[in-house]
Amino acid sequence: MNFFQCNFQSRVLYKPVLVNILLPPLFSDKFSTETLDEIYIVKKKYKTLFLLHGAFSDHTGWLRKTNIEKYAEQYNLAVVMPDMANSFYANLVHGPDYWTFVSEELPRFARRIFPLSAEGEDNFVAGLSMGGYGAFKLALNKPEQYAAAISLSGVMDVVSAMQNKARPIFKIEDYFGSLENFKGTSNDLHYLLKKATESGKQVPRLYIACGTEDELFPMNREFMDYARSIGAKVDFEEGPGGHDWTFWDHYIQRGLEWLFN
Repeated sequence: MNFFQCNFQSRVLYKPVLVNILLPPLFSDKFSTETLDEIYIVKKKYKTLFLLHGAFSDHTGWLRKTNIEKYAEQYNLAVVMPDMANSFYANLVHGPDYWTFVSEELPRFARRIFPLSAEGEDNFVAGLSMGGYGAFKLALNKPEQYAAAISLSGVMDVVSAMQNKARPIFKIEDYFGSLENFKGTSNDLHYLLKKATESGKQVPRLYIACGTEDELFPMNREFMDYARSIGAKVDFEEGPGGHDWTFWDHYIQRGLEWLFN
C-alpha cells in the first residue's frame, strides 16, 4: 500500500487539517515488467473507505493500533482517515463546523488530489465509538454517497453518553445546543434510521459490532432492538471483548468481510 500524510488548509474549518490516506499499490509486485508510463497513467479510480476515529484519538489511531493497511490491501481499497478531534462529527455550537468538513469538504479534497471514485456504490464509511456514530450519521444523511456503513462499539445513543457523569467533558449544550435541538434532527441516529426506512428509498447497508464486555453494549443492543421494531435492516454481531483495540482490530476485519463477501 502507498501511505500519504496530508496537511491541508480547510476552507470550512479555517485551519490546517491532518489526514492519513492509504492507496492500493500502483503495480503488482517489485518484479513487475510494466513501464513507468503504464504504471502512472490513471487506469481506474479506487473504491474508498472513510475510516473515522473515536474520542480522545486522532487520524493516526487506526494505523498505529490495527493492521488496517494489510486488510485494505486484500480488497484493493483506498482508506481516508481524518483528524476530527472530539467533535462528535457535528457542527459545534461553540466551535468549528466539523460535520460540514467531513461530509462535504473532505470527500472533495480527497477526490481532487487522489484517484478516488465519486460513485456512491464505491464509497463506504466506518468508525469506532464516536466514529461509529459518525459513520452511521454520514451514511443515513448521505445515502446517495455511501453504499454501506460499519459501526464498531458505536455511540448509538449520544444523549445517554453525554449525560454520563463519568465523562463530564462531553456536554450536549456544547455540541448540539440542547436536547431539543438534538432529537428528531440530522444528528439523531434513531430518527435518521426511521426516516430512511419509511422513505421507501434505498438505505445503505449497515453493520454493527460490539463487545459483550463493552460499557456501550447495552445501547448497541437497544439500537438493534429499535431497528427491528421499525423494520430496518441492520446486521449485528457481538462477541467477547471490551472497548479496546483488540476488539476493533478483529471486527474491522469482520466488517470488511461483510462488506465485500
